[in-house]
Amino acid sequence: MNELIDLRRQLIQGHLAQDQTREIKRHITVRLDWGNEHLGLDLVPRKEFEMVDPDQISVSELYKLHVSSRHCGQQSTNQGDSMKQRHGDGCRIPVSHHLFINLKSFTYNSISEDADVFFSLYDSREAKQISEKFMVKLNKNGGPKNPEKVDRLCALFTDLSSKDLKRDLYIVAHVIRTGRMLLNDSKKGPPHVQYRRPYGCAVLAMSDVFHTITDLKEEKDFVLKVYT
Repeated sequence: MNELIDLRRQLIQGHLAQDQTREIKRHITVRLDWGNEHLGLDLVPRKEFEMVDPDQISVSELYKLHVSSRHCGQQSTNQGDSMKQRHGDGCRIPVSHHLFINLKSFTYNSISEDADVFFSLYDSREAKQISEKFMVKLNKNGGPKNPEKVDRLCALFTDLSSKDLKRDLYIVAHVIRTGRMLLNDSKKGPPHVQYRRPYGCAVLAMSDVFHTITDLKEEKDFVLKVYT
């Protein structure tokens, strides 16, 4: 408490440089969060050392602020560290990455039926999916089922951490065909029963993507082969 009172006195006097003022505010905020956590009190979400209105920011942003405050509080428990060490990288909000996928064309014409393509991210080391599935509905010609809604061909996988990018990740596409039971059915007109069956799968290693893309904002085209 004496430390906080002394730091507050320095701020009120107003004789500090901007960098010194910012560092003292950071230090005060960290100590307050650390004390509140040990007293079992609620953590106050702050942005640039000022309280934020939880009704004006998104839930995910509010969560990131709490995560940042907790990192800073854990850093401050080591009393022997210098101020710079206490409030270095540990007080920064973890950087998240986003992966944008856009299906340009589907040319596997042997299906000649409507198809649903499910995209997801798969970790081969842990043998599990790390994302939800994104579905694209295609007609028998390989075009979008709803041509007026071309935005339905795009997916955005959000909040991938730097740790996720170091995994052995793959983009996986599952193809589900919808139509008759037999491809050589000679009946005319649409089938009375629509059967949904797994048709094929395609994969793309994220390591190949990272090796090809030099700029993170750059767009590249990749061809995925469907294995039936």
